[in-house]
Amino acid sequence: MLGRRGGRARARRLSAERRRQIASLGGRARHRSLQAVRRIVDNLEYAAAVLELRGGGPRVLRMKTFSGRLPGLYPDAA
Repeated sequence: MLGRRGGRARARRLSAERRRQIASLGGRARHRSLQAVRRIVDNLEYAAAVLELRGGGPRVLRMKTFSGRLPGLYPDAA
C-alpha cells in the first residue's frame, strides 16, 4: 500500500510527457522480452528437429586395447 501511494505521488510530480515516456519504455521492454522468448523457443525446436533427422549415434564397439589412432578424430592424410 505504501509503495503504491509513493508511486502515485511521484507520478503527480512528473509531466505528462515523462509519464508517457516511462510507459513506452515499459512496453518496449515487454516486447523485447517476448521476442527473446520466441527466438529461444524457435532455436530449441530447430535443435530438436536436427537431432531427430540425424538419427541415432554411431555404434560403439568395446575394445580392451587399441593400437593406433582413434578413427574419426583426425583428418585423413591425402
